[in-house]
Order: sequence, then C-alpha cells, then structure tokens
Amino acid sequence: MDDLTDAVTVVGASDLLTSDFGAELVILNLQDGVYYGLEDVGARIWSLLQKPTTIAAIREVILSEYEVEPARCEQDLRTLLERLISKGLVRVQEVR
Repeated sequence: MDDLTDAVTVVGASDLLTSDFGAELVILNLQDGVYYGLEDVGARIWSLLQKPTTIAAIREVILSEYEVEPARCEQDLRTLLERLISKGLVRVQEVR
C-alpha cells in the first residue's frame, strides 16, 4: 500500500475482541470469526492503535521505546499495518 504515508491516520477496528494471554495479544475479528495473535512490538503497536493516530506518531513511539534501526522500523511497521488493514483489524481514517 503505497498510500500509507506518514500523515495517514489509522485506528483499530471497533468490531473486535482482544485478550492478553501472557506475552501474546489475541484478537478475534467478529466479522469473520478468525483469531489473530500479536506479540511484543506488535502488541505495543496495537495498544497505540486504540485511538486514532498517524503512522508517523506510531513510528516515533516505537523508535523511542525499542532499539531498532529507523529504516527497519519503517519497513516492519508498514508491513504490519498493511496486513492488519487487509484483515479488517485496522481502519484508515483519513489521508492528508
């Protein structure tokens, strides 16, 4: 998704159930009945998606909290967001 610019606002979908299972966060998509799991950084990103936020803001938090190269963070964040959006777990609110 080339249209996922830094200014895009994303938020977790509202029709989901989530639960913590130790080190893993489990998400149930009520639309398709499929469970998804996130661990560590993925779970942290999910927590940031609980309110509308820009991709740039998420990236800055991850860079400040984890030891990761900026280019790797950028790539991994966009890959995760693309997957979450394609599964209906995250919604794009606006593109500026």
